[in-house]
Amino acid sequence: MRRLLLLLIASWLAIGMSSCTALRLPYSERRPVTRLDNARADTAKACAEWRWIGISRPRSRCPEAPGWTVRPLFPQLAPVLPSSGDYCEKRDYSERVPGPELIQELNRFCVYEVADPNKRGKALPFPPAASAELVRFDRDCAALATSADQDPGAKPWTPVGEDFLVQAGKPELPLPIKGRMGVRLAFLDTQPTYEGISEKSGNSPHGYVLANIARKLICISESEGPCAAQITTQLALPIINFNAKDPSLNERDLVHGGYLGMQSDLAAAIRNEVDSWWEDRQRGGAQRHLVLNLSLAWDGKLFGGLNEKQIADMRAGTQAVYQALQYATSFDVLVLAAAGNQKRDPCESYGPLLPGAWESQAPQEESCGKPRVWPLLYAVGGLQADSLPLGNARVGGMPRCAAYGESILYTGSSVATAVASSIAAVVWDSFPHLHYYEVMDILYRSGDGLKQPTLASFWSEAGSSVTSTPPPVHKLSLCKAFREACLSNGGGPGSCPTCDSLREVRRSVRGEVSPAMKGSCEPWVFPQPDDPPRPNCAGCPPKD
Repeated sequence: MRRLLLLLIASWLAIGMSSCTALRLPYSERRPVTRLDNARADTAKACAEWRWIGISRPRSRCPEAPGWTVRPLFPQLAPVLPSSGDYCEKRDYSERVPGPELIQELNRFCVYEVADPNKRGKALPFPPAASAELVRFDRDCAALATSADQDPGAKPWTPVGEDFLVQAGKPELPLPIKGRMGVRLAFLDTQPTYEGISEKSGNSPHGYVLANIARKLICISESEGPCAAQITTQLALPIINFNAKDPSLNERDLVHGGYLGMQSDLAAAIRNEVDSWWEDRQRGGAQRHLVLNLSLAWDGKLFGGLNEKQIADMRAGTQAVYQALQYATSFDVLVLAAAGNQKRDPCESYGPLLPGAWESQAPQEESCGKPRVWPLLYAVGGLQADSLPLGNARVGGMPRCAAYGESILYTGSSVATAVASSIAAVVWDSFPHLHYYEVMDILYRSGDGLKQPTLASFWSEAGSSVTSTPPPVHKLSLCKAFREACLSNGGGPGSCPTCDSLREVRRSVRGEVSPAMKGSCEPWVFPQPDDPPRPNCAGCPPKD
């Protein structure tokens, strides 16, 4: 029976690889395609034939396979237990660490790459057929891209203007923030890994722009000090050119960053950033809390993770990201993710993208024998200056937390996520005793309802004050969130900011947002112009 099962698995994998070849027709020979055809073609275009993610059996090492190089996806750790007391009963932040079950799960992920690209198909044995220790084996997919629409006429970088800061809720009079820099605010994006903000942008300015938006929001004055958080960047999108068939044509730039990322890249970036922060804290670092900003996304309908009821049902790369997020929240890390923007027509653009959609649609699970108490992460939607959803917002994809999402260079939920992450960092720095769900509840309660009242398309009932009925969407404000935190933590009206110095900006910074661009249905989460993002793939039309 087991031999038959392995033969079926090998046959299915072989069919999957051959289907990619069949779908790569020259651009001029492509016929009009249906949405189903688009979905198949897109998945094939974005998933590598030469790199796979495997999941081994519990407590098993990554099994070797002839013709493949293999390594663990995550650094291998022995299960870590708190210094005292039972893990499930601990509530002291200084003692919260991942449980042994989670460490065991992370240790199961393996990266397999074809050792000789010239050997394919029957000449290359599939690892699941070579070892019964693998229970899951899926292609690694370059499904991730920045969740923002770049203004083609904009300069590479324009400083954040006063209108933007007002829309984000930064008052003219400085807030009485503590400025302990007790929070680490990390942008997992296109910018190379760096402690602080590099003076130069990477190949894509996306991560650089978001980090500079945060710097303007978390620091008291134009002199940029004192500040509420230490900003860091962690490279999650390192790919310059992607080729699903030939690894020699796949170009990654770890020095200057890229435009796209594989799911394994994001999973590793989450783990690396959490470990870097935790190790620094163990050495006496000042950053007690960590906020992860994920202004990137993938299409769960194409690459999985949206409808599966159990974690084990998801693709291996999707599972890796989910387990890495579990690892982060086990340290009480706050994760904010973009809800996503419209994709190019004729792509389907309904509902939130992942990982943001996991705020409410996470697979059912239990931790320490109890249902999840707090959301895995929080999604953020984007708003215009008139407090209406952005023109590129996805229908059915608005979470309960939204923020201003227009800037000089980018427009989208990625910008809004950077604003929300910055507000959370400021509140958490001044009120460090709060749990991350309490921080987010303060941000939501203090936010303003939209001028045209809008109900959230998706939300989490865990650890929040909202009910089972759809809550209204609130626009987050830096000043109002700080005031709410101050008042709810013992501050008197005279000692908490009034936010009277906030003035209303009645015009949009960029004007009306253009709708999603027309063109081929891409697997990557654009809309963005083809330049700078320039994924390379077999079958793509040649550039003039």
